Amino acid sequence: MRRAVENRKKYLIQALRQNVEMKESDQLDEWTLSELENEWKIYQKRRNEDIG
Repeated sequence: MRRAVENRKKYLIQALRQNVEMKESDQLDEWTLSELENEWKIYQKRRNEDIG
């Protein structure tokens, strides 16, 4: 279970760094999985609003 959480965190950190300009991008490693998931959802929502 712990490995799955760490893998998901790594994936989200990489995805956020590639797709979102953030002042805190160098601090993403310190964020919890919940914080990363929330930021990713915000990004996806904004992206979908821009498309549609």
